[in-house]
Amino acid sequence: MKLFDKGGAEIVDLIVGDDSYRNRRVMGEDSITLKVQLFEHVEIPVGAYCMHQGETYTLLRPQNIRKNHTRSLEYTLILEAYAAKLGLYKFRDTTTGKLKFSFTGKPSDFMAMLLENLNQRESGWVLGSCIEASEKTISFNHNYCNEALKFIADAFETEFEITGKTLSLHKVEYGKESPLALSYGKGNGFRTGVRRENFENSHAIDILFVQGGTRNIDASKYGSTELLLPKNQSLTYEGRTYQTHESGLFVSRADKAVSFNVEDSLDCSHIYPSRVGQVSSVVVVNASKNFYDFIDATIPEELNYKDCLIAGEKMTVVFQSGMLTGKEFDCDYSHQDRKFQIVPQEIDGQAMPNDIFKPVMGDSYAIFGISLPDAYMCNNSTQSGSSWDMFREAVRYLYENEDPRFSFTGELDPIWAKKKWLEIGSKIRLGGYVAFTDEQFQAEPVLIRIIGIKDYINSPYSPEIELSNVTIGGGFSNTIKKLETTQVVIEDKHRESIRFAKRGFREAQETTELLKDAFSNFNGSISPVTISTMQLLVGDESLQFRFVDAIDTSIEVNHLISFDAGTKILRAEAGVIQHMTIGVEQISTSHNRKVWLMEAYQSPYLDKPDTAYYLYAKVERDGNTGVFLLSEQPVKMEEFTGYYHLLVAILNSEYQGDRSIALLYGFSEILPGRITTKKIVSSDGKTYFDLQNNQIGGNIKFISTGGEYTDIDEKITDVENNVTYKVEIVSTNGSAFRNDMIETTLIAIVYKGKEDITQTLPLTAFRWTRKSDDADSDFLWNKAHSAFYSNVLVITSDDVEGRATFNCQVSID
Repeated sequence: MKLFDKGGAEIVDLIVGDDSYRNRRVMGEDSITLKVQLFEHVEIPVGAYCMHQGETYTLLRPQNIRKNHTRSLEYTLILEAYAAKLGLYKFRDTTTGKLKFSFTGKPSDFMAMLLENLNQRESGWVLGSCIEASEKTISFNHNYCNEALKFIADAFETEFEITGKTLSLHKVEYGKESPLALSYGKGNGFRTGVRRENFENSHAIDILFVQGGTRNIDASKYGSTELLLPKNQSLTYEGRTYQTHESGLFVSRADKAVSFNVEDSLDCSHIYPSRVGQVSSVVVVNASKNFYDFIDATIPEELNYKDCLIAGEKMTVVFQSGMLTGKEFDCDYSHQDRKFQIVPQEIDGQAMPNDIFKPVMGDSYAIFGISLPDAYMCNNSTQSGSSWDMFREAVRYLYENEDPRFSFTGELDPIWAKKKWLEIGSKIRLGGYVAFTDEQFQAEPVLIRIIGIKDYINSPYSPEIELSNVTIGGGFSNTIKKLETTQVVIEDKHRESIRFAKRGFREAQETTELLKDAFSNFNGSISPVTISTMQLLVGDESLQFRFVDAIDTSIEVNHLISFDAGTKILRAEAGVIQHMTIGVEQISTSHNRKVWLMEAYQSPYLDKPDTAYYLYAKVERDGNTGVFLLSEQPVKMEEFTGYYHLLVAILNSEYQGDRSIALLYGFSEILPGRITTKKIVSSDGKTYFDLQNNQIGGNIKFISTGGEYTDIDEKITDVENNVTYKVEIVSTNGSAFRNDMIETTLIAIVYKGKEDITQTLPLTAFRWTRKSDDADSDFLWNKAHSAFYSNVLVITSDDVEGRATFNCQVSID
């Protein structure tokens, strides 16, 4: 194994012992332990790193050395993944710089702050996927970033995952729809010693009582001091139906009888009726007296906060973002202009709001001490409101805890694992699901997750795995019991484009050799100087299949098969294969063609750069399901009883760190005046005509007969550069006033085309001017405001004598 210094220069190429291993756990360790014996001392500095199966592991602590003799030194090196970097940096409030603070926000808000912390130390950290959930407040006290991440996952009752420099906040689970089937016995995966244990002597739950929040509830009108579930309502989740009681106090299954009346309870006090608004503009009434008002122009007409006051309570505002995050103030509200007046108070030894700690445009807030309209409480027709949010959370918790909970341990048969590695390797990953059965004590398959993997460096195909069907915590003092039920995963996953791989002469020759071994009905190659023929037909009858959009249609679609050169993994998405010749005995316009539903496939790390692979669709002869299969050896179409093996593609061996893919299904026909095919691709893969999907890609240039050409990119750039900019000025209190009673706020909004770009511009881009009947007064007013930079201008009677027009000049670089 090669080690490199921080600059990428090779330090040493080590021959590691067979007891060297990598250990990974969900929300826990991800490290490599190398055991090395050397004849002379080699200094391996902190910061040295190695690459293993596409991942980077770094030495963060000095190596351990044991000297047996002057010519015998034993080294133990522990190299850690990027996740360990979180344990080096302190977690700070990126707004104030404080190490001891509380923060209120949604999961994405916390993850944004964590990423900002990390990128201030080293660039490249990004957000992968993140659950969506209601705001919560978390306190931090001189914690490291790894501790902060655990607090965030704990507060939102979910898990986290770190891959390279990508952070995700979600339950770590993969392959639930197509789990790896394992059981005890020869050829079934597990060796002797399979064990099942009841988790913490827990009981399966039948009835779940739920306690909601108490804020923003008027008990005299609502009939309860706490938020209740929707009454006599049902909800379907993961194929199961749940119902609430007529009292709104508990949830149970609706589609099966209660078994043992085992009860549990769930604290949902963080859920209550609320509306999170956003500051449209800020009015500085008197900065010296800390009088700051803010306007939310998006408040609907039917929501008058003054009408929602609860007797005996004060209206308060709590800011959810910005410099005042987590701060609570008494306030008053004017519905006519959608304006809140903040009552100043002393916080942390200073009067707030002030010139630093103040609301700004874009800050979010929530109002308390009010009873919101029914639509915010419970709307059964749209299944919305806080009661339904609580119902969804309760259903998710009950779903996670209504089945018996077990932990399983077992050791994979190394011979079986190595033989099946191309088929099962991608499923042996943290969070991957296993369908476990045993003919004696687990007759029905039970889904369990892989929560730990230990694989030896010199024997990567024989890993030891740890299984559990319990949501676990990574170093937490308490076990996570439930997951956020309203989680809607916001994945930063832009769908991969169809990859038209580079195809050079080397790949074409290699494909030729592989095809010779794959088909018996072709008898080799010919190499004439020229060929004169009336028709050229390319393809084989067995490969006349296509991918369609549904099992009962004939609409052909492009199917994504791609190789990631960085991770060395081949992926094929799920889809439907329709064969055009199997079972069809005569030419006709309509047939009941064979179709198969294909599971998505992900290969393991392909660590043999000189090896090419065949990608087959292994489909049932008499059924309608299939799986993708990667193989080093060719497989005949009907070689195995009960299955067809349809050759989908050839994955060529590596060349300059990448592999090309040759798709083989379908056909091409060349006639004297016509070519029928799906795609025409340049040898570098950069320019293509996708005739199947009516797409042309690449740097296309249109050249006239006079030799002049038009570059499409240049034309697009010209259009983008000539987009019209527009400035609109909005008055919060109209534009006509009487009796010199003038008070309004002007807001300048800048558009680029139809896009509002106001918030992307610095305040220095805005400059206000006035024009009235008094030129001398205008000169003085404009001079006084020459250094006033903002898109918001407060106008009073002092600014207007008779008639006046106010303009905002915007400078855009």
